Amino acid sequence: MPGSIDKAPRHDDATGWSSTALRYQRGDTDPEHHHIEGQLLFATRGVMLVETEGHRWVIPPQRALWLPPLHIHSYTLLSQTDLRAVYFSTSLMAECTNFTKSDQVHVIHATALVKELIAGLFSVEYSGANQRKMALLLLEILSEASPLAAELPMPKDERLFCAARELLVGHRWEASLSDLAFIASMSERTFSRLFIKDTGFSFRNWKQRARICASLDLLANGIPIKQVAYQLGFSCPAAFTAAFRSILGLTPRHFLPSSAGLITPASS
Repeated sequence: MPGSIDKAPRHDDATGWSSTALRYQRGDTDPEHHHIEGQLLFATRGVMLVETEGHRWVIPPQRALWLPPLHIHSYTLLSQTDLRAVYFSTSLMAECTNFTKSDQVHVIHATALVKELIAGLFSVEYSGANQRKMALLLLEILSEASPLAAELPMPKDERLFCAARELLVGHRWEASLSDLAFIASMSERTFSRLFIKDTGFSFRNWKQRARICASLDLLANGIPIKQVAYQLGFSCPAAFTAAFRSILGLTPRHFLPSSAGLITPASS
């Protein structure tokens, strides 16, 4: 079967695709590398911080990231993560003539169908021929899916990025602007000014979005809303729900496993 438990994709042009399943701990990293194939990254559990050439993406379980062939990337795991990667040969991609965005890094909503197709590519219940059809259908869906805006834009300035990464990886939700400015070796005023310039958000608003992104992983794992709210430092579940709705346009309940796939979250 094309699926494997190591990182190296193994397929020929006749097969056209392969898959890899990996488990990471919070704080693990995978340094810069590239693949000769197109790659779809998806986490069944956990949140990834993926760095590509010129961009940084925070990917929760409700999202999937497309990486074109030969595109250099790296990633840091912001929580314990079960990663699924599907690789597509250029010949298989060529069969999907509608996939005009195949040369662009972009994020899509991982709908119930996308998740089922990815799961099917890791299953032993289907023949190779049927799995190849699944891989092609996945490419067709990618060709039609609208790219999503980044819910959590990451700073480009390396000093700001290191401070923001410390907050995300360390789950330091109590950290203040002063704490992050100290990590970045800046005055609070300089940190605040550069942070808005880089991300488009004040540090306070950005941290709010960071907490909401972190909540998506907890909700996907069935953690009760009340527990998620207090774990992320909100004063009460109502405050968490209000912040969640203001950023994603839906309530946290829509992202619990029992609601998975029923509603497509609004992009921000």
